[in-house]
Amino acid sequence: MRDEKGIASWVVIVIIVLLIAAGFLWSKYFAAPTATVMMQGADQAKPAIEKAHQASDAADRANKIAEEAAKRLNEDAAARQ
Repeated sequence: MRDEKGIASWVVIVIIVLLIAAGFLWSKYFAAPTATVMMQGADQAKPAIEKAHQASDAADRANKIAEEAAKRLNEDAAARQ
């Protein structure tokens, strides 16, 4: 029984060491390239995002103009009656 407990503790220690090594290797070799790829994608998407904002602003302006025109028509109709 003592040998089984000793083996189990070594297995736990080996698993912990492997997890730490995997974390170190991931941070060294994969974290920086992943961040670079993600940021380049964001840089490429900026023009499309800005165009979408401009289109949204234009739609908002068109809605405001339509609302003002509707208010004026309602006021004119109320004044005629």
